[in-house]
Amino acid sequence: MSATPSIDASPPRKPHRLVVFFSSFMGTALEQYDFLLYGTAAALVFNKLFFPTLDPLTGALAAIATYATGYLGRPLGSILCGYLGDRYGRKSVLLATLIAMGAASTLIGLLPTYATAGIWAPVMLCVLRLIQGVALGGEQGGAILIAVENAPAKRRGLFGSWSSSGGMAGLVLSTLALSLTAKLPEADFLSWGWRLPFLFSIVLVIIGVASRLRLPESAEFEQAKRAGTVSKTPLSTLMAHHKKQIMLAALARAGEIAWPINVLVFTTSYAVTQLHMAKPMFLNAILIGACISIVGNTLFALLSDRIGHRRMYVIGTLCAAVGVWPYFMMINTAQPLLVGAAVAIALGVIHPMMYGPQGALFAGLFGTRVRYSGVGIAHQIGALVGGGITPVLSALLLARSGGSPWMVALLITVFALVAGIAARAMRNTEEPESADQRTVELTLRGSSQ
Repeated sequence: MSATPSIDASPPRKPHRLVVFFSSFMGTALEQYDFLLYGTAAALVFNKLFFPTLDPLTGALAAIATYATGYLGRPLGSILCGYLGDRYGRKSVLLATLIAMGAASTLIGLLPTYATAGIWAPVMLCVLRLIQGVALGGEQGGAILIAVENAPAKRRGLFGSWSSSGGMAGLVLSTLALSLTAKLPEADFLSWGWRLPFLFSIVLVIIGVASRLRLPESAEFEQAKRAGTVSKTPLSTLMAHHKKQIMLAALARAGEIAWPINVLVFTTSYAVTQLHMAKPMFLNAILIGACISIVGNTLFALLSDRIGHRRMYVIGTLCAAVGVWPYFMMINTAQPLLVGAAVAIALGVIHPMMYGPQGALFAGLFGTRVRYSGVGIAHQIGALVGGGITPVLSALLLARSGGSPWMVALLITVFALVAGIAARAMRNTEEPESADQRTVELTLRGSSQ
């Protein structure tokens, strides 16, 4: 006798591994490429082209303010896309975020400047930047889930790391793109050269959309849909039953992101202004470290599949807490070889210990009914705390300590230890086989009897 005859007992089709890889990796690479590209362009050209009536310092601050607009959109994107993804499915939402980001970036490359459109030029720039933020906020959690939820049981760490590796690939691509175009004569760069990296987004969008169109809906979401267990109010369910998981994941994320932000933002400024190091040399070190991290994320994710995602994450936080001290010792030598090695190890080895297994670890905290919302919201809260507050606190601590970075090192140690404690506390909340997923499986099993 069938318990629920209306449910098809056949399991959802598993997509080919390469399709999952390209969908997760390329999608996140595009999103991060576009989002980070804007930040570099804001520092180089936007103050001159969109805020020319302001003095150079005020214009630079205004350009950076438009960059910050993207961060306002990220929490909104995680809430909106999380609801839609948990209610109606992951695939369609991820296609929408990819197209929205690519369209916004392409339009930035086509924007008229202040000389042509007046005040409407910076207004349109801010609107497009806000769209970028919403798209990225919705993309980050979803790209992780579309891989993890289509992964074999013993390869969730590996599949989840593809989104992380894609993010670092986006960093490499955005830095290279503007570095190459910046070699043009300044008049050409300010006239049309800066637009080329934004217009290149079209190519990445085509690749990303092609891969995501071939990707079926998440296997776990399809099972929940077949069993009728998809939540109609995922946000309400999340806030009613998963507050602890959100808090722990947000704290773990804050400690993880504080580490690369320390390298990319604080250390870059410290090395150039305090140690008088050449900026191109330091940026090259960042590029090398980011390239290594693409491989490092995969390797440590594979290791986490063997020893446990939570254990690997805790090991990474301890390495960050301890490693920040020799890191600054090497930076303070101002020797290019030692500085390059410090940055490469920081970005390519220590950070991937946390970033690699993070996708599988966070996905395991939430059931299918609220997973998109839970992972996305926790990501953005953690990014706001660890990525937004860290640079400000670091600058204040550096000034308070008379230019010495040791109080900054202590700050990073505290962030890392708190992240480790949060990850350790996930022992009692991790749900590799969530309650609603077990319900789906029991229902499907009953329908086949």
